[in-house]
Amino acid sequence: MKKLILIVVPALLLFFSCEKDDTYPRIENTTRGEKWTLQIGSSPIQVYNQLQELGIEKKFGSVSIVYRKPYSKPEEIQNIFDYYRTITLETKSGVTERAVIGFNQNKVSSIETGGALLDPISAWPSNTSDENTIHINDQTDIVYQKLVNIWQISPYNDYQIILPDKLLEDSFDPDMANYDEWAFNFQDNISTNIVGRSSVRLFFDNGKLVKIRHEYNENEVVN
Repeated sequence: MKKLILIVVPALLLFFSCEKDDTYPRIENTTRGEKWTLQIGSSPIQVYNQLQELGIEKKFGSVSIVYRKPYSKPEEIQNIFDYYRTITLETKSGVTERAVIGFNQNKVSSIETGGALLDPISAWPSNTSDENTIHINDQTDIVYQKLVNIWQISPYNDYQIILPDKLLEDSFDPDMANYDEWAFNFQDNISTNIVGRSSVRLFFDNGKLVKIRHEYNENEVVN
């Protein structure tokens, strides 16, 4: 009987020590079943639809395409251009110069240029002919052709094109299916001074969601 008690007591101590472990971050990997609205085995477009639902619940609005590289010319984004509300045109080397073009209701809604800090302007580039210049209120269907024309002019032919995170309120971009990792973040208010932050990676293999990696942290908010 004494030997049995000696075995049970350490086991109980181990159990309670695990229950009280509040170390962060906490990492959970889901490879079967589901996590939130996300279901293992779903196709990329199904996962995107599930993310749209989850985004409303958890109050986040975009998903990142991990390891998506910049594009070197407009032809590479021809078929996915319409799925994004902004594009960034940026120098590849030397001093960073950018032009960030925003779209709304099928028109150019904003143009900003600069380096670290951006200033709004009405047209870009400023040193090209009018037919090769993107203007505020240009229809999006002519912007692509203007980009093709601009890329024939130095120094813009050495720029790169960067797409932003994918806004969940917009339609699924079929090119997302070519990437094996997506990512998103959200946070919850645990108490008046504690915020829970979640960083999530989605892993795909052969066109199916195979793993959901959830890293969770809690931080004190100091006012």
